Amino acid sequence: MDNLAAFERDGYLVMDVFSEDEVARMKTMLSDLIDPPAPGHPRLYIHAASDKPLSRLDPYNPYAVWKIVNTPLAGDAWFSLIQDARILDVVGGLLGPDVNFHMGFARLRPTGLTAEEGWHRDLDTDQHTLPELVTALIYLDEMDAESGATLVWPGSHRHRERGPAPEEHEAVPVLTRPGSVLFLHCLTAHRASTNRTARHRSILVNEYKSARTVELTPNDAAFGDLPLRRGGRNLSVL
Repeated sequence: MDNLAAFERDGYLVMDVFSEDEVARMKTMLSDLIDPPAPGHPRLYIHAASDKPLSRLDPYNPYAVWKIVNTPLAGDAWFSLIQDARILDVVGGLLGPDVNFHMGFARLRPTGLTAEEGWHRDLDTDQHTLPELVTALIYLDEMDAESGATLVWPGSHRHRERGPAPEEHEAVPVLTRPGSVLFLHCLTAHRASTNRTARHRSILVNEYKSARTVELTPNDAAFGDLPLRRGGRNLSVL
């Protein structure tokens, strides 16, 4: 089964994209932002659960940072990441030949921090004229059901009338290695889970959209609607 057929069936797709060395560089990029939390830009928002380091936490994330908004503003390497050709080639295969950027952020899973975000579909909050958005979640750590894996409801993008919450047996944890990428349909119901291990976990998140879908809700995300792919070819903007 090809990528598009699997995506249309399940509403998501998991691929191994980044190498061990690339993951190590991304973890260093992230560490520079969170230890200590240092935005460096007025529109780069870093949300931490503590204003001082906590010795009980994984030393990688001692301030329990749990979300960073507008990550492409953090520097050239972050901006280059949204243009990664491997990511754009997959997204283009799922959305079509013309792709724009939507928004970038990071979801972090500090040790023991309860995941409060419930089941939802991205299109319910990021409303557009067409359901043509794909989120690429880049996992920097191995993740399973105990370490804060993303939970998905396979096929839920085809059953919107049922609401965003599945029956317990319908929820599936997305098992990933460092460097894996989850490509998620904007109508696929999903949620975060709690990291019950002693180790921190990180996910970098970039959202893409077809050039023809128009946002209906206000969005001040950095580089929103930036053209990244036209006629099936990636554009270079850096």
